[in-house]
Amino acid sequence: MEHQNHDKVFFVNFSVVLGILAGIALVIAGVAALVTPDKEGADPEQLAVLSDRIKPVTQVVTDPAALLKVTAKPARAPLAAEQVLAQVCTACHGAGVLGAPKVGDKATWSARAAAKGGVDGLTKSAIAGINSMPARGGDPDLSDEEIHAAVALMLKESGV
Repeated sequence: MEHQNHDKVFFVNFSVVLGILAGIALVIAGVAALVTPDKEGADPEQLAVLSDRIKPVTQVVTDPAALLKVTAKPARAPLAAEQVLAQVCTACHGAGVLGAPKVGDKATWSARAAAKGGVDGLTKSAIAGINSMPARGGDPDLSDEEIHAAVALMLKESGV
């Protein structure tokens, strides 16, 4: 006989547990309402600090006209060949990283210049990227003229 009313006993126990949890939730909501300060009497300075602290980190821009304004990069002065060589090229061509010809290795640079068609051919390869070297040496802001000047300087420093 004990085992005949399992469903009824479960439902009664479950209802009691749910009732207790609902009562706890109401007590917590009541306490929270009592301890929450009024927004009407809040200090404007504190509200400004709070809204600054909880503002979104970024915004999603969907207006195409605004996107053009946001993505436009400020104009910069052209870099000299020495600057391009120091900032971009030397990272790999200074140490010969991943098979990059070292600046000063006349034999390797001569062979590459002959195979690619001189400074112009090497410049085209540098712009497009070759082997492990990314396009424009990894700096998309470099102009074709800056790359050409840097390639010519590397060849000059290598004695080619």
